[in-house]
Amino acid sequence: MHSFLEVSLTLLTLAGYALGRPINIAGESQRFWRLDVGTTQCFTARAAIATDCQALLANPPIPDWTNLAAADVPPVFNPFCSGSCCVFTDTSAVPTEDLVSAANTLMGCLEPANGLINGVTKTEKGSVCMADSTGASSCFDHSQ
Repeated sequence: MHSFLEVSLTLLTLAGYALGRPINIAGESQRFWRLDVGTTQCFTARAAIATDCQALLANPPIPDWTNLAAADVPPVFNPFCSGSCCVFTDTSAVPTEDLVSAANTLMGCLEPANGLINGVTKTEKGSVCMADSTGASSCFDHSQ
């Protein structure tokens, strides 16, 4: 018999394909850093509380485009946060409406068993990640 988590992850993956946006479920050691446009990958570490993410997306603030990364690595921006939920991106060229759309896609990474979300999706403009407020380093690999 399959566990609730296995069934939930399978359903999320199928939902991603049905929406035309593949959703990959991976452990931290299985991250695919070079995603194709429209691809989403979900994770478990540094996950945000889903209700915080829902509140953030219902009323997104004006983006803050401060680069959080050190000078010797690619940029990481944290345009919005609310409670435990933050949206990160690797470019400041993503319009606010595209950030919100990408973050709504990432709501498909919800783990129903614990109410947490963490994932990254690739848009035409760049990658967008939703994680907890300490998740910037887990969103993007700076070694590639």
